[in-house]
Amino acid sequence: MIVVALVILALGLATAPLARSGAVARPPLAAHVPGQPIWVRQAPPFRFRVWAVAAGLSVVLTLVAIVFQPVFQVAAAFLGLAVLGLITAIFRRYRSGCAEVRAAVDAFEPRIAMPYAGVAGHHIGMWSPWIERTGIPWVVVARTPALFEQLATTYPTTPIVQGTVPPSVRVALYPHGAASNTEFIEASDATHVFLGHGDSDKPMSASERVLAYDVVAVAGQAAIDRFADAGLVVPPERIRVIGRPQTEGIDVGAGRMPKHPSVLYAPTWRHADDTLNVSSLAVADRIVQALLDRGCTVVFRRHFAGQNHVEAEAMIVRVNDLLAADARATGRPHRFGVDAMDEPLIATFNSVHAMVSDISGIVVDFMASLKPLVMYAAQFDDVEAFRAAHPTARAAYVVDRGLAQLDAALDAALGKDPLASVRRERADHYLGPDRAHPAQPFIDLLEELAGR
Repeated sequence: MIVVALVILALGLATAPLARSGAVARPPLAAHVPGQPIWVRQAPPFRFRVWAVAAGLSVVLTLVAIVFQPVFQVAAAFLGLAVLGLITAIFRRYRSGCAEVRAAVDAFEPRIAMPYAGVAGHHIGMWSPWIERTGIPWVVVARTPALFEQLATTYPTTPIVQGTVPPSVRVALYPHGAASNTEFIEASDATHVFLGHGDSDKPMSASERVLAYDVVAVAGQAAIDRFADAGLVVPPERIRVIGRPQTEGIDVGAGRMPKHPSVLYAPTWRHADDTLNVSSLAVADRIVQALLDRGCTVVFRRHFAGQNHVEAEAMIVRVNDLLAADARATGRPHRFGVDAMDEPLIATFNSVHAMVSDISGIVVDFMASLKPLVMYAAQFDDVEAFRAAHPTARAAYVVDRGLAQLDAALDAALGKDPLASVRRERADHYLGPDRAHPAQPFIDLLEELAGR
């Protein structure tokens, strides 16, 4: 009986290699890939030490039974075998699940990828609806495991992997100009296309980083001029004019300005270095108060970035409180906070009669509405100098850094609006003259490069 018990115990201990192989197995970092088993996590349910502890207890229990309770020695050995076998089976199932995940990722073979090395993650959603419209398999590639976890939560249905661009990909799209994008570019033979996440006069809009990409997609002639003004020599064959798909659904403003208009106030994020700041958040309460004094209904939509700037966050709270107090006093249905952020931007554009902003990509998109626009010149006292340095402002009523021109700018924008004809010309320059189907050029580019 002792021999039988020891043989049974040995069989249990012999599961060690199988248990260890399951304990060290890891699936590729992937989420929402077709055919991917959703039960497989990034680590097995417990560590190999659980098997080791169970093995030690099995040995002790069997030896104690052999010495003190011989009648139970075989039962003790069988118990050890059963426990070790169960633990090993769990590890083997996990290892099999890891293989299933890898097989699903390998079988997916996307033709479009969006490598991402940014921080906010919101840039992906700025382009994803039109990528999905093509019906071409695509995937987001996160640069780091931490970023993968963030994106997998933010985009619960979008296929996401971590690491390098899959070999099946024919076109890689970059909505963020991170310097580390070069890691993706160097490791993939795909056609690498820089999209960016908005067309604006911000300094990074004409960064030499665009020279690393095979194709540079731009909204219109203004972006091409911006490269030239910055001294960037981008070969014409590498530039593709695609307009702004994000302007799809924007209604063109019509009719007279109402006595009590709705105005969108959409400042960009505040830079930590005030010498580089282009945001109006530092004076946001004064701008909003001026709108309230004119009887405006205000939609205050903060930028999603820059949330670590203490003074800016305090100002946002102040503006929200200001609007809440005015809504209680007047009954005007101001929108701010989560409500304003959750509303689709296009719906916001269509619901207002004018916008106040600063140097931001939202300015160019709003041009599609042909509605009055007011811009804040964060670093300028001379509004004409600001217009000269920032061509988007030629379509706008400009407010100087000290707000001396605030009343005049708001009176013009919400009154006779003398820049109406200029805005149409500027919209053509930035977004192209043919804007009936703003998403089609981008879709055409994807289908061409992906080989449809």
